[in-house]
Amino acid sequence: MSQSGRETEYTESNVIEVFKARTDYAEPLTATEIANELGCSRRTALNKLHALEDDTDLTSKKVGGRSRVWWIPVRLDR
Repeated sequence: MSQSGRETEYTESNVIEVFKARTDYAEPLTATEIANELGCSRRTALNKLHALEDDTDLTSKKVGGRSRVWWIPVRLDR
């Protein structure tokens, strides 16, 4: 008999790695894009993104009726 339940635990670090692995570090991502990269549900990605926004520099912006994009601000020293 197989064990039921989740087999993979996704961490906030997994989400940060998706942002850091991109070639265009400044490009914002949607929760769906994060979910697709990690292979998790959109709800799991959203939960991690909201936690990161509360605890880190991760920022989001509403871009439509129910759409939101997320990014890590690029700081330029001038």
